[in-house]
Amino acid sequence: MKKLKFTGLILSMIALIAVSCEKSTDTPEQSLSPELPPSESMAFDFEAFEEDGNSGKSANLVYDNKAPNGNWVFSRVVVGVWSSALYSTLAVPVASFQAAFTQTPEKISEDTWQWTYSVDGFTSEYSARLTGQLTEDAVLWEMYITKEGIEGFEEFLWFSGSSAIDGNSGFWILNQGPERPDAMLRIDWEKSGEEIGSIRYTWVRELDDQENDDLFRNSYLEYGLQDAYYDAYFNANVYDANLQAFVDVDIEWSRSTYEGRVRALAYFEDEMWHCWDANGDDVACE
Repeated sequence: MKKLKFTGLILSMIALIAVSCEKSTDTPEQSLSPELPPSESMAFDFEAFEEDGNSGKSANLVYDNKAPNGNWVFSRVVVGVWSSALYSTLAVPVASFQAAFTQTPEKISEDTWQWTYSVDGFTSEYSARLTGQLTEDAVLWEMYITKEGIEGFEEFLWFSGSSAIDGNSGFWILNQGPERPDAMLRIDWEKSGEEIGSIRYTWVRELDDQENDDLFRNSYLEYGLQDAYYDAYFNANVYDANLQAFVDVDIEWSRSTYEGRVRALAYFEDEMWHCWDANGDDVACE
């Protein structure tokens, strides 16, 4: 009887090993690759404050309190500095990262995976190579871009970053471009549930395009969610070239109605909130 029990135990162990091997064989290497950080961690949706132009290259924030829709327009100008930088100066690396979500990675070493692909949406031909390296504490990311044709360039490290193993937080460092491979923008992000709960854009460029000290350096725009009617906010601390000083701007709005309000002592010359309605028209704050 004891011999039969022992034999049964051995058979059970063999069966478990066989199942384990079968699962290991059927699992593709790609399924073990690190999960990409959310696309919103780099390219936040600025829909509520859309603006045309190249304000990302200007540190001038001009406010006219006699202009119609002045409260929303002023808020849009503040936010536009950052959205323009992302979608004009840094459009190629941002689009390259977003395109990675449609690709399948390849394992190239014991702890590193690679995504390689062409980037659509531009008149020039760009190729991207994104790597993700697993470490004990984080995933390290690097994006290399190559351009073919006129004013082409060899592979260039356009951004790098790190994300927590659980995928709930991280940061990016975006360089200005191949001709000026200097850090320009740092993005720190953190998830809240299934969406980005907070994100901060910090201008880290040391020299401007004329090789002078970049006075806008250390300016930042922070986005977050809150449990209130105005359920989203921006807190900004930015350098204003006209005032030759850093100024604070607080913006709150409803993500469902687009109503909002702004507070900025340096521009409104008071510490009160200034509101707009769902159409962007100035209204009295309740």
